[in-house]
Amino acid sequence: MSYSGSGGVEVITNHLVEGLVNAGIQVELLLLKARGPHIDKLPEHPGLKVTKLNASSAMLAVPELVSYLNKHPNRLLFVIKDRAVQAASIANRINRCKSRIVGQIHTNMRTGLASRNGMMVRLRFALMRLSYRYLTGVIAVSQDAANALQTITGLPEGRIKILPNPVVTPAIAQKSSALPVHPWLTNKECPVVVAAGRLSSQKNFALLIRAFSLLRQQTPMKLVIFGEGPLRSELEALCAELGILDHVSLFGFVENPYAEMKRSDLFVLSSDCEGSPTVLTECLSMGIPCVATDVGDVAQTLQNGRVGRVVPCNDTQALAEAMRAAIQSPLAGQILVDAVRQFQQDTAVSAYIEQLSIWQETGAAR
Repeated sequence: MSYSGSGGVEVITNHLVEGLVNAGIQVELLLLKARGPHIDKLPEHPGLKVTKLNASSAMLAVPELVSYLNKHPNRLLFVIKDRAVQAASIANRINRCKSRIVGQIHTNMRTGLASRNGMMVRLRFALMRLSYRYLTGVIAVSQDAANALQTITGLPEGRIKILPNPVVTPAIAQKSSALPVHPWLTNKECPVVVAAGRLSSQKNFALLIRAFSLLRQQTPMKLVIFGEGPLRSELEALCAELGILDHVSLFGFVENPYAEMKRSDLFVLSSDCEGSPTVLTECLSMGIPCVATDVGDVAQTLQNGRVGRVVPCNDTQALAEAMRAAIQSPLAGQILVDAVRQFQQDTAVSAYIEQLSIWQETGAAR
């Protein structure tokens, strides 16, 4: 695994590692990179050993992985993110496929790389087809990601399993009980819509701002976006253009976003590309009404609209209408909480342990 930023993959990995060691599983975490805010949030537990590899990138780590696999022939190597998965697969091939290697993919690789150079994408997919055959199996976090993976690699369906992320931890309920810091949520005078994520093109907060502007023409409300990123100035300019600067807050990072979101009236995910968006599941677990674009496993998580409205990507009018309906007729919080029970940490980790145990007993890929 590589801890290289502040994304959801690192958060989920921490939850998974914590669940595994608490269940009595011995874990050694091999790190390619060790930076960002989540590396310090790994659990302190006698069942966890953290080892920093010498290599600075996944492919440069192949010799170290070959050596590691030779030294620990009975261990299952669980590998997170595509480049690391490719490196481990190549190491296993060099090692004559004697080891059990399981990969994990968090996103639809076809959608995620759609904006990249076509030749480079074709090369990467070709490497995936060549290397993934040396895996015992791959875990995808959504049907969407699994379908893309099967198309790219040609792996048999039995080698790809879909398992829910261990998103909902006891800490969420504890943190959400704290008081918010944003004044619009501390002293609410009208409905408050919230969103969270990096201010980047993938999250498409411009779509949300435009939809909010349409909605606010009929209904007084506020919009708070938590997160930071390179598009801050562009989003501020858009708010000024639409005349809603006084009603939109680009609040940046907060230490405890759960306390903020818990007091909101609606959470909106407006992304163009996601795998299994963690923040959407977290909000449902707190009983917060949600609206989201149809990306990744969103439709599956929202049960095709039963527990939250799903709209096409980049459709301003559809998003505004869905937001209006969700605020006017919110679902009962308990319905939302019940909808994401499979994402509770203990439930999801148990599913991981069961599947990894099956693959460990099955043996190495040939």
